[in-house]
Amino acid sequence: MEAFEDALTPYVESGVTYFSTLITGSLSFDVLEIPAHFTAKTRWPRGRNCTIITSIAGQREWPLKILRGEGGDARSVGTEWREFLEDQGIGLGHFIIFEAVDERTLVADVHHPPGLQPAFVKIIRPSHLRIHKLDIPTKFWRRLGSGNFIGFKYKLIGDKSTVRVSSAVTANAAQTQCHFTVGWREFCKENKVKCGDKMTFTQVDTYSFRVTK
Repeated sequence: MEAFEDALTPYVESGVTYFSTLITGSLSFDVLEIPAHFTAKTRWPRGRNCTIITSIAGQREWPLKILRGEGGDARSVGTEWREFLEDQGIGLGHFIIFEAVDERTLVADVHHPPGLQPAFVKIIRPSHLRIHKLDIPTKFWRRLGSGNFIGFKYKLIGDKSTVRVSSAVTANAAQTQCHFTVGWREFCKENKVKCGDKMTFTQVDTYSFRVTK
């Protein structure tokens, strides 16, 4: 857990009520355990049929059935938790922080194992600056699923500035492409991106990339 102390710092400093889980074995894949201290403070959940989201802005939802325990804790039942993990490509060593956003919804902040963060490299071409969008390599977006780029906003953390950018998917009979769109121009301007730059995009959590030259 020490490897994820930086991920927890914003939650601790803001004083929000949260809980976290580290995916360590088969039980972690089968059941989401929700501790009693979380349910006591938030009174979450207030129903059996709940949802998980990974982006408040995007509002993509995954169903989750919850059973309250006699000791005040709660746990997921059925296969929906495992389906969420599989859909998001979450495996051993991933660390997830949860907050309640309403009486039946949890937002999941997913962090990859240290040293194993997904990444892709782009060499900036004139078209990336001229049409103000950046194509995401096919191999990379296929790993995450094109559904994660249908209008979701991502945080690009540059050397000089952090900018939230939109994403989009275009598809025809020949191919499917995923792009960073609105906000990409601002990111390039504020971080002095120029043609020929070799840039590495490292995914540091579900909807954030650290961008380095």
